Amino acid sequence: MELDRVSKVYVVGAVRAEVLKGLSIRVEPGEYVAVTGASGSGKSTLLNIMGCLDVPTSGSYRLRGEEVARKHDAELARIRNRTFGFVFQSFHLLGRYSAAENVALPMIYHGTPRRARIEKAKTLLARVGLEGFANHRPSELSGGMQQRVAIARALANDPAVLFADEPTGNLDSKTGLEIIELFGRLHAEGATLVVVSHDQRVAQHARRVVTLEDGRILDDHRNASISTGAPTR
Repeated sequence: MELDRVSKVYVVGAVRAEVLKGLSIRVEPGEYVAVTGASGSGKSTLLNIMGCLDVPTSGSYRLRGEEVARKHDAELARIRNRTFGFVFQSFHLLGRYSAAENVALPMIYHGTPRRARIEKAKTLLARVGLEGFANHRPSELSGGMQQRVAIARALANDPAVLFADEPTGNLDSKTGLEIIELFGRLHAEGATLVVVSHDQRVAQHARRVVTLEDGRILDDHRNASISTGAPTR
């Protein structure tokens, strides 16, 4: 993923807000990037553009060398479903469905048969530490367990990149650390992660930390406390 001099401007009536200001960044396969900064610094906007949930006002975004702006809506929808996985602060689980059924939802749009969807969902739940909870509904799970279900769902279509926006924001300190450690394990298994967070523990566990300030990159450095050898997929 490569953003080159990307700007994002929102206009509401007579108010014009420039959220990103000529920002350039490149993320390689296998990286674990934490994006930090104060509220309003542009973190979530950056993630939304990288995840093809939003488009830049100006500048270039190339994904695997191809200009994203040239892709039509159907192509972007396929990218979001097949190339990216998303985890948000709110879990967005459907209460009437079991954990396995929630995890299986993205696979419906991928065309995976039902039996294969449920079996893979159970495997993914076990991968995130929820073996034996496939038939539980969200109301029967703790907040941390619900976030694990949401992470399993984000992994459903074997995404090339996992995006997370404040994934520990609704969790207590202990449970938040468990989710951070889970991200570390996923990265060790080969996942590419871009995590937006106020939680400084995320930055401590990531291999690369990008700090935004007023829509620009204030700092971009490798975490010296962690080995720089990147895993391969």
